[in-house]
Amino acid sequence: MSMITRCPACQTQFKVVPDQLRISEGWVRCGQCQQVFDARLQVVAPESEPITALVSQPAPPGLSESPPDLVIEPVPSAPESAPSDIELRDVSFLRADRQQSSFWRAPLRLILAVLGGALVLGLAAQLVLHERDRIASYQPGLKPVLQAICAPLHCTVAPLRRIESIVIDSATLGKTAGDAYRLNFVIKNTAVVALALPALELTLTDTLDQPIVRRVFLPAQLGAAGDTLAGGAEWPGALALSVKAAATSERVVGYRVLAFYP
Repeated sequence: MSMITRCPACQTQFKVVPDQLRISEGWVRCGQCQQVFDARLQVVAPESEPITALVSQPAPPGLSESPPDLVIEPVPSAPESAPSDIELRDVSFLRADRQQSSFWRAPLRLILAVLGGALVLGLAAQLVLHERDRIASYQPGLKPVLQAICAPLHCTVAPLRRIESIVIDSATLGKTAGDAYRLNFVIKNTAVVALALPALELTLTDTLDQPIVRRVFLPAQLGAAGDTLAGGAEWPGALALSVKAAATSERVVGYRVLAFYP
């Protein structure tokens, strides 16, 4: 079945056959003015309407009374002046191409949507696992859920650690008798959420502030009843210790206390 197309430059109408357009991918050269254009974008009407109906009326300017022979030449790429915003008519072979393209586009969109959703869920799961301690501290009600998620993954939900919010409010070291000493301290949590209790590092120093003895004490060794300190709360504690060597004991004149997470 042939159809009628119009040259966009000189408005001359031509009779074309779909088979010819398939060979040249739709690109043709006007036999009147030598303009190269895409015939599929300039379709006027299918050949089912008699051609005489088109030429029996007074022809508009530029319309030849007898459409000249069409010159078809393949063009490697579309010229920049080729129109792109002209509505395509519903021609049979073009409609088939559109239907085949739509058939493949729909499953592809579905696959991309599923992959995108899976990627978002995976990133969200990684974020939850990485920030599980923080989430449990700010939302205690979610802790059982996070523990259930961690069970098959062999991970734990531990108290949040934020050493910059842990402050040694006061500390004193006194000699009680012989080589016996007593350390009194107050540790404060300046955060608004509960934090893990820190360990304490005690260093005894000499007259030159050089370390003589260094010892680390975990919260349980310091008499802590639990493993967390509530937001804004204080933890007063005391620790009795002794320096066994008499010579070392005589050299102790100072001390340093450091809170840290081991």
